[in-house]
Amino acid sequence: MEAENIVERLNKYEFDNHNVFTGFRSVGEARKFAEERNGKLMEVGFTDGNDNPLEDDSQNLIAENKYYKAFAGPDYQIIHSSDEGFQEVANQLKERQNELTSKSPDEKYFSDADWQIEEDAVIVLYKGKVQNVTSRERSKYLMHTKVYELAVSVPKSE
Repeated sequence: MEAENIVERLNKYEFDNHNVFTGFRSVGEARKFAEERNGKLMEVGFTDGNDNPLEDDSQNLIAENKYYKAFAGPDYQIIHSSDEGFQEVANQLKERQNELTSKSPDEKYFSDADWQIEEDAVIVLYKGKVQNVTSRERSKYLMHTKVYELAVSVPKSE
C-alpha cells in the first residue's frame, strides 16, 4: 500500500516567507506535520467569506486540542464531526434516511450527503433542525460563517 502524500490533501496558502497549511484531520496530524517540516502550529480564521486565512487565536484551538470551529449566527449551530453531539445528529439523519420509501429532493440531498457524515463532516442546524450537511471546506462559504482551523506555518526554502 502506498503512503498518502499529505501535502496533496492539505490546503496550502503561500505568503512571502512561509506557507500555511490547513485541512488536518487531527491535532496530532498537524503536530507531526509541523515537526517533520520545521514548522509551527498556529490558528487561522476564515472570517471574510473567502478563502483568505488570517492568523487568529481567538478560539483557543490549540489549548482546547481542537482543529476546527465554526460560527454562523444566532439561529445557527454548526456541529463538526469532532464535536460532542455530532454522532447523535448523524445517527438521526441516517435513521430518517432508512425510513424513507420515496424521497423528495431535500431527502435525496441528505441521502447524497451521507458520504460527508462518514468523512470530516459539518452539520448545519437552523433553530435546532438540520438545514445542511457539508464539508469543512465548504462551510467557509455558508451564511457569513466564521471558520477557525488549526494550521501549520512552514518557512519557505531559500
